[in-house]
Amino acid sequence: MKKLYVASITPFDENNKVNENALKQLWDRNISEGADGFFIGGSSAECFLLTEEERLHSFELASEYLDRTEMIAHVGAISTAEAVAYAKRAKELGIGQIAATPPFYFGFSEKEIAGYYYDIAEAVDAPVLYYNIPSSTHRELNLSHPDIRALLKSGAIGAVKHTNLNLYQMERIRSINEDIKCFGGFENCMVAFLAFGCDGFIGSNFNFMLPQYKRIMELYLDNRGDEARKLQTKSNNILDVVLKNGLCASLKYIAALQGIEAGDVRKPMKPLDQAQKEEINQVLKQYLEII
Repeated sequence: MKKLYVASITPFDENNKVNENALKQLWDRNISEGADGFFIGGSSAECFLLTEEERLHSFELASEYLDRTEMIAHVGAISTAEAVAYAKRAKELGIGQIAATPPFYFGFSEKEIAGYYYDIAEAVDAPVLYYNIPSSTHRELNLSHPDIRALLKSGAIGAVKHTNLNLYQMERIRSINEDIKCFGGFENCMVAFLAFGCDGFIGSNFNFMLPQYKRIMELYLDNRGDEARKLQTKSNNILDVVLKNGLCASLKYIAALQGIEAGDVRKPMKPLDQAQKEEINQVLKQYLEII
């Protein structure tokens, strides 16, 4: 079974506080659309722009849904102690799947990176999902380094969110440890990720177009590759505009179009201007028919 996890946004209210009702409204809709679970506190949730209290509160809200769906708590931080504290709290709340970006900014060595993941895994007594997103962390997963290879073999890493267009690297991760699950993080390459045997996807754009991506996966797995690629192209036409105008701001604007008041993005990110909104309106009308 290949799973689709929504990389959830964090809606804010008019006071720039987490909008619990809007978040639950979004989760309820995604569950009804067939989501297998949610990735909480990741990039599309504006993770590093949230306060410590907000990150922990998002886990508390997610724990209320554990009888209905799966939840993955992203705990990544620069400090190991901070990441461990988030991970322990998530586990206390019953969230058993823990994810983390590698720590960034200071140019940590591979040995230090490995130690960070060992410490998180030990703290929760469970494997961790390695959130591999070098475009944001500026930290490549160096598979040739002995400390990283040892980490991947150790059992401390149980899965990878591969938000990386280097699909060869995903295959090489599996060659080091075939038990590691690999989830695609770029839904604009869903067909290609499926061809490389990924275990599913964790996608930001599932917030508003999960049924379309679910259909792409179904078509491909049903050996209807041509149809899957055609629908992939239509979805990518939307995604091009979303990324051009800013992922988080676009996701929140589209959520509002779909009746979920998600508020604005956190500064220094900026909300969409009118021209950007009109561009998104046009592409959604053409390829998604929600306008």
